[in-house]
Amino acid sequence: MFPNPILQQIFAYLPLPDRLRASRVSRRWYYNCNDPHLYQDVVLKNLEFNTLLLAMQRIVQIGPRIRSITIENCYSEFIQNTVVPVQFSNQPPNRPLLFSHIRALQPARRRQEYLKNGFELHNHFSDIFSQLMELGHATLHTIKILNCDLDFEMTELFCAIACNANTLSTFHYVNNGDKGLHSSGLLQAIVSGSPKMRHFRGLHAGMNDAVLMTMARHWPLLESLTLCSIKSKDVLELTGLISEDGHELRGASPTGTISSRAFWELLCKCKNLRTLEVHDLACVTNRDLALYNSLRDALQEQRSKSARESSKRRFRPYDTPSLKHSYHHHHYSKRHHHHHQHQQQLDTSQLDLPGSSLRNLRVTKFITTPLSTPGFHDIAKLFPNLDRFEYATNFYTFNNQFEGVTPEMYEAERAAVASFMATQKSLVYDGQWNEPITTEQRLMAGMTTRSNEQ
Repeated sequence: MFPNPILQQIFAYLPLPDRLRASRVSRRWYYNCNDPHLYQDVVLKNLEFNTLLLAMQRIVQIGPRIRSITIENCYSEFIQNTVVPVQFSNQPPNRPLLFSHIRALQPARRRQEYLKNGFELHNHFSDIFSQLMELGHATLHTIKILNCDLDFEMTELFCAIACNANTLSTFHYVNNGDKGLHSSGLLQAIVSGSPKMRHFRGLHAGMNDAVLMTMARHWPLLESLTLCSIKSKDVLELTGLISEDGHELRGASPTGTISSRAFWELLCKCKNLRTLEVHDLACVTNRDLALYNSLRDALQEQRSKSARESSKRRFRPYDTPSLKHSYHHHHYSKRHHHHHQHQQQLDTSQLDLPGSSLRNLRVTKFITTPLSTPGFHDIAKLFPNLDRFEYATNFYTFNNQFEGVTPEMYEAERAAVASFMATQKSLVYDGQWNEPITTEQRLMAGMTTRSNEQ
């Protein structure tokens, strides 16, 4: 029979539900399956909501010092299969009812439907997740919540993270069927409460200038980041055109757009940033990129000037015969030393410039102004050490933003960009110019057509 350490290593490869079932085989297996060291890195995958809560409750009972939590591909059969009737105030009494999936409703209406159906798992999740966070209060460094369909907006997930984020260095919240954290205040609380953060990935509707400036101040160690602006400047302008007709388009969140000032501040302060994803930011356009490069050039010139001034000698000894030979010998050696030191200072200042640390960049453009060839030139200049650059867009982006764009013109622009990027030998360029049309683009195309008819 295997010794206990070997058994524990074997049980560590079992999914949590299988591990709990294995603990029923014998007293020895029960002891090894419930060792707290096995639950320092919690991984919960492909579990239904009820099973997920049972597994989390069992971990709380064991009481390990949790280092990481991963919840992936978990789902709720009730949420996936529930539709509710939707009634309109002016609906005739004899018209059949229309039904909508419960996730398509507004948060307040969803809460009513969950309460009406006696669905209380969201409250149970909030309580148990808070207990898990308390177990890892001094040791937790990673939280990953990926590809789940549990309607986390109905839970207190982000509140629990904000209260226990002092040791957190990695937080991924990706593809969970919502727009992440809608409250910019709560998002700002998470940022200010996690000074050790290095990796922050996921799209959050609450992202705005205040949050980004807080990141720049509190996250000097940041290495990877995902940014989006759900309510972009372009959509706001288009909304103004439609609201004149009395039909107001409400944005996905009450937050504003991310400005070029906040984005530049982030590049200046986060000098360890290596991976950046920007999704439909209105502050990443040809004009903005040219502005960033002008600011970068001015900063580089200022630092070079300061380095040259600091390398100059302020005093020289009198040129007396007794000191002439020794001074020339000493001055010759010092001159070479200062020249080498000055060159090192210039190289260091070059590495410290905003954007120099970035190695991987992904830019998507679907509802904001797309980039053209000059913008790609500026990106190569602003981020000189890029190893990989991904750019995703489609023809409808150009067609919605500019008048008279034809597929031939679009293809010529794509070819010109590809030709330029091919000259960047140390850079891997992935141009995804044929992405499918998005729902937002269909909406914008319809609104533009309607505004032109007025």
